[in-house]
Order: sequence, then C-alpha cells, then structure tokens
Amino acid sequence: MAVKVRIPVPLQRLTQGKEEVEGNAKTIMELIEDLDKKFPGLGERISEGGRIRRFVNVYVNEEDIRFLKGEETELKDGDEVSIIPAIAGGGIMKRRVKLIFPQHLIKEPVVFTMAKKYDIMPNIRRAKVTETTGEMVLELEGEEKNLEEGIGFLRERGIVVELVEGDILE
Repeated sequence: MAVKVRIPVPLQRLTQGKEEVEGNAKTIMELIEDLDKKFPGLGERISEGGRIRRFVNVYVNEEDIRFLKGEETELKDGDEVSIIPAIAGGGIMKRRVKLIFPQHLIKEPVVFTMAKKYDIMPNIRRAKVTETTGEMVLELEGEEKNLEEGIGFLRERGIVVELVEGDILE
C-alpha cells in the first residue's frame, strides 16, 4: 500500500532533506523496513528489535498507533503516517564542548567524521584555528549514547574535550 510519511526535522538529513516521503507496506513495521531500505539508517532511529523506540510516537491519519495495534497497525492506500520524536524525556539532547586540537589534526575533518559516524548535529559556537593551534566550542545535538560515543571518538584521536557549562557568549 502506498502511504505518505511525514519525517521530523532531526531525521530529514537521512531523507535528503525531504519532509515527506512515500512508503509501501501493509503494517507499520513493514513501513519502517521499507523506509530503511530507501533511506539507510532511518529504521534504526525509529525502531529497535521490532518495536517502536520509546521516545518516538507514530500516528496513522492522526491516530496514535499505541491505541490501535501498535507496530502491527495495518495501513491502506493513501494513509498518512507521522513520525514524531517525543519532547519530554526524549533521547535527543544537547551538550556543549570545548575541543583543543593537536597540531597534526587541525586540517583533518574529525568533527565531520564524528558527526556522520555517530549521527550528531554539531553547531559551531566559537572557533580559533591557526597553523599551529586549534580550539573550538561546539554545541552537539543527538541521542545521549551517540554523544558519549562521539566524544570518545574525538578523545581517542588525541583531541582534548572539555564539557562547557552555561551559555556561550557569541
């Protein structure tokens, strides 16, 4: 069955920026599998082990699937599915960090690599880079586990990572 799927902003980078995509499936779980084939990585952010992740809400024609048949909710041609990350207590969080780069890594794309590998959205808040020194303050957004792994990735490469408390002045 052809259904229209609304994609939340944090996942749109996996759908090449598309807010809406089309899927073909008879049930919600089949739809997630279909979407993951078309947009690798999308499925694992919505479900795990055949179950919708705890902090993801899915609606079919504005009906919460938790009050229908959950993951086995049946779909029909023309249905509209909305994927909405939960706000309160959700898995997405922000962390501010200060990075101090060793000279040999200043020109390496380590932040880009970390962001891509661990699905983290970096926002550069401040940077000072010369030929011999590199310092950057970033706001990292992603799931807590991914943030921890991404920060570990940077540290393994010899980058000093310090957590920054409070607001960052622009």
